[in-house]
Amino acid sequence: ASQAWIFQSLRWKQLRNATVKLFGSSRLRLLSIFACSVLVAGTVGAGSWEGFHLLEHNRIPYAGGIIGTLFDLLFLTLGVLLFFSTGIIVYGSLFNSAETTFLLSLPARADHVFAYKYQTAVGFSSWAFLLLGLPILLSYGIVYAVSWHFFVLLPLFLLGFVLLPGSLGAAACLFIVNLIPQRRKQMLALLILILVAMVVWRSVVFVQTARETMGTPNRDALGKLFGQFEFARSPFVPSHWMTRGLQSAARGDLRAAALPLALIWSNGLFAYLLASTTARFLYRRGFNRMATGASLRKRYGGIWLDNLLTIPLRLFDPQTRLLIIKDFRTFRRDPAQWAQILIFAGLVMLYIVNSRQFYEADLGDRFAHIISLINLCATAMLMCAFMGRFIYPLVSLEGRKFWILGLLPMKRDRLLWGKFLFAALGALVVSEFLVVVSDLLLAVRWEVLLLHMATVLVLSAGLAGLSVGLGAWLPNFRESDPSKIAVGFGGTLNLIAGLLFLLLTIGLMALPYHAHLIVRGEEDPTRRLIYVALAFVAGVGIGAAAILAPMRIGIKSLREMEF
Repeated sequence: ASQAWIFQSLRWKQLRNATVKLFGSSRLRLLSIFACSVLVAGTVGAGSWEGFHLLEHNRIPYAGGIIGTLFDLLFLTLGVLLFFSTGIIVYGSLFNSAETTFLLSLPARADHVFAYKYQTAVGFSSWAFLLLGLPILLSYGIVYAVSWHFFVLLPLFLLGFVLLPGSLGAAACLFIVNLIPQRRKQMLALLILILVAMVVWRSVVFVQTARETMGTPNRDALGKLFGQFEFARSPFVPSHWMTRGLQSAARGDLRAAALPLALIWSNGLFAYLLASTTARFLYRRGFNRMATGASLRKRYGGIWLDNLLTIPLRLFDPQTRLLIIKDFRTFRRDPAQWAQILIFAGLVMLYIVNSRQFYEADLGDRFAHIISLINLCATAMLMCAFMGRFIYPLVSLEGRKFWILGLLPMKRDRLLWGKFLFAALGALVVSEFLVVVSDLLLAVRWEVLLLHMATVLVLSAGLAGLSVGLGAWLPNFRESDPSKIAVGFGGTLNLIAGLLFLLLTIGLMALPYHAHLIVRGEEDPTRRLIYVALAFVAGVGIGAAAILAPMRIGIKSLREMEF
């Protein structure tokens, strides 16, 4: 009990210090976090309010069943994301942290160390859950004027639901590390691929069923369509407990809402107890297995991914090529990085595919252009977020071992240009794939496809230049956690600069031509095309400035640093 109290008091002190630092030291950081949160929550809430208002205003039949199915899918999706995100954060906190290495050298119980880190992991992973789920549920309550019991019980449902997938994700992390300590990354990749395959398969089946029943909107057709989601409406699925409980609370039926709430909390607490007990017996064992390795034989040298990457990099000089491969190896060895990229890129890909598949053969030119522009913005936002999270901290993480790089026979400038090429090429491959697939599915004009590809090229290079240049100009060599580096003053400034650059680039390079195609006025189209061309050139110029100016500042700062 005394150890538990010590860890809990440590957690409260850290929370208090972080709060004081957040409100006292950096107003810019606080305002930017608040503005971004309000923007995301407001956008989700406005879209949800419009959808619920459409159902309520038009008196659409079976609206209750439709909303229940949507809630089932919403909580199931968020639960899966919580499972993976909590597992990834717990892995980084328990097995890749200097703090836990120190704590395990003390006479501290393994389950107490696990509980101490688990609270942080659940807090980080549930933030996105609340930011996305809460506006949807509040919009539902406002549009349908539900009972006040709904708003009172909503926090209890959300907090209880977070425990279940978070605890299962943490327990899965412990089992994977103990069973296959040297193949944990391959196992994580396999799980993600299986999840993506299942989602794609269910999406294809649903789209085919929707097209078959679209011409016969009767009770049997709707029943067949809703039957595709029976897996999410099972009484044994926690997401359905959330739906049943919240809909009962919305009707003011407290007795019907009590059982789902009790199921959520009892199973969530049991899952946490299971994860904590697992950590008591397996955490130290897994930590030791990771530290010592599961086999005495060790293979040195690169793997096939490194050799495959070397082929297109032959265009660069050997020093730059080796620097890019070094950063790539560091990236692929950290599952917390590439797993997040795979998950969110897969979600964006799923959204892009469904944005076309839910409609019949012809979208119409105007609507297709609007959807393609929205998909371009979604891809750009994903790129901006991951540049700030993974690329900006790269220079700061090199600080403690920079003396090794300083012994190499090369200039410091080449180190930054190597990181720039690594970031730009990686972002270009992922984002170009998403944008090309989107435009091909929407069947837009070939010139729109080329325009989007050029825009993504400028965005990839510009965001990479901003993240690498500002990362060298405002490094944080005292911090070893990249997530904390990314949310510091420099990371916040980089995020704001990236968002402004994103808006300017898309607004100048892509938006004018879409407006030219959508708006059919009496103005001379030749004059409009001239304006479009001038705006495109201005966007390219801003992209070049976003590369050269930050990189020049970062190179100058790196040259003057002493290590």
